[in-house]
Amino acid sequence: MPVSFVLASFPARGWVPLVSRISQINEELRKTPGFVEGRVFGTGNLKPPIGGAPVFRRWSLFVALETHEAVKEFEQSRTVERFTDRADEVWRAALSPTRVGRGNWRGWRPELDEVPHDDAEPVLSMTYSHLRPQHAPAFLWNNKRVVDEQRDDDGLIAQLGIADDLSATSTLSVWRSQADLVDFAYRRSPAHKAVIKPSLNKWQTDNFSVRFRMTDSSGTWDGRDPAVAARLAAEELQRLRSATS
Repeated sequence: MPVSFVLASFPARGWVPLVSRISQINEELRKTPGFVEGRVFGTGNLKPPIGGAPVFRRWSLFVALETHEAVKEFEQSRTVERFTDRADEVWRAALSPTRVGRGNWRGWRPELDEVPHDDAEPVLSMTYSHLRPQHAPAFLWNNKRVVDEQRDDDGLIAQLGIADDLSATSTLSVWRSQADLVDFAYRRSPAHKAVIKPSLNKWQTDNFSVRFRMTDSSGTWDGRDPAVAARLAAEELQRLRSATS
């Protein structure tokens, strides 16, 4: 069950007309041929002192569809054209789910790609949850510690916060390899290991996590295509390991 992800960045105030059309775009998405689930997502910068802040110049579409053909048709649709109108940078990625860690997103729990995700293969990871307001201070403080550790991790290619409503605390990140993602989350990052249980059991609800294979991409995100950057980084790592073995 593939996904189309579209990330659009706008010039100053270029995003304002989009905000007035979000409800309309969400309604149009539901009429898309092959539509399963999808929404407009706002985005956030994960680097500020509190570990996250909204970025009004950048918005995204996350749309699950029935077939890869439906993804291709959707990416050329009038809905995507209207969504990216006035954008000065757009990144599109076709995604194939390879692993669900837990939960579902708005009732959607994808069927997985038949080909297993190789540990050396680049991966896009999405986490989704809603924050319990009374635990916001603890979450934000600990999230900052995780983000600080991620900043220096060689395996992280790109990341941003995403939210389809005001209480969503979710992330989307691209990694050089699945091994890098797993090693950071469960071995290299003391801060991340420390927040797993309280995040799942106390601070947040509606927890959902999924990994994707990036099957196609185009355009740029902050001046480069992170899917291409991840692939090149993975190939370079394999070359170095082969040279020293």
